[in-house]
Amino acid sequence: MEIVCSVKEAYKLMEHMDENDMVVLSVINRKTYVHDIPRKIEKKNGEELIRKADNILYQNNDFFGTLSLYGVLKEKNIIHNILFPQLE
Repeated sequence: MEIVCSVKEAYKLMEHMDENDMVVLSVINRKTYVHDIPRKIEKKNGEELIRKADNILYQNNDFFGTLSLYGVLKEKNIIHNILFPQLE
């Protein structure tokens, strides 16, 4: 189940991690279904993307949480997904 969350709530979901901990970023084009190879980025870089997003959806996938960021780029079909470890 996905829920809409604010920037503040998205930060709170990852607050248990250190600034230099790594998260996984995948970028997908919803129109063409083309996606980049997922890559690891530092949490602080992920937070910069969160700040730029117009809309954020959160999905609890047990061990990992997923933040889907819409509107980071001005292209409306591009989604940035951040996967991060959750607390047990």
